[in-house]
Amino acid sequence: MRILTTLLLLSSLSSLAQGTDTVAVKDSSAIREKNHFIIGATYNSGMNYYGRVDSLRSRGVYPFIGFAAKNGLYLNATFVFLHNSLQSQYAATLLEGGYNFKNQRGNWAGSISATGYFYRDHTDLPQSAIKGSAAASITNLNKIINVTLGGDAKFSDHMDIGAQAGLDHIIRFPNVLGKGVIVLDPSAFIYAGTQNFTETYYQKKNLLFVPVAEEEVTKNSKAFNILAYELSMPIVYGYKKINLIFSPAYILPQHILSVPGQTGLSEHAENLFYLMITMKVTL
Repeated sequence: MRILTTLLLLSSLSSLAQGTDTVAVKDSSAIREKNHFIIGATYNSGMNYYGRVDSLRSRGVYPFIGFAAKNGLYLNATFVFLHNSLQSQYAATLLEGGYNFKNQRGNWAGSISATGYFYRDHTDLPQSAIKGSAAASITNLNKIINVTLGGDAKFSDHMDIGAQAGLDHIIRFPNVLGKGVIVLDPSAFIYAGTQNFTETYYQKKNLLFVPVAEEEVTKNSKAFNILAYELSMPIVYGYKKINLIFSPAYILPQHILSVPGQTGLSEHAENLFYLMITMKVTL
């Protein structure tokens, strides 16, 4: 029985991005049987980027299709549609390729990935300035608590460096409703990094026309700071080739960029509870 989950970060749209099968990699009972295709869709009740949101508090739907090889290599394509009080529209396509791995003893797992982001012009999302990213993470697995460390580089007109650290614990319930399996993964993560993408986003929107404001944004965006704390509880139900994933999360953004007297240049962010619901079919 494969237990697969997609924790989509728009790059976190929180973890579209991190669109790797994290629970599958960590769950010791999830074994690679053969090459397979994956199709599905995710609903996100609160699109955010480390707690940063657009002014209209958009929601999102992300259909996706992918291929995963039994040796750990994978390739995914995700199509992002956003909805808010003013519009419903196609916003972006994400192409991600990577490699998931686990050692023979089963006490170390990780992933390496690269993602290309193709946003429509004038998309009103803070992360729409990002054109690509490369990421890697490693997790020490044990029966008490899993410890994850990761890093990434994001590319807009400038490069942003990011890091993350987290704790989680896999809880598995086999033989649910017959041959079904439920996996719980309570998690706590901290994210850090620079925010040069914000300066690129403001430049695209022609908002940096005041020299003092531009200087303030440039100085703050180059600083390496904690970006957010996040608590989540992914719940995966797997039955044969179908997986249903419910991922409630609460994110607390930190070090919000703010320019005194320039509300248009200050990030929109707040402590946010949001829910991601995914249905995935393995072919």
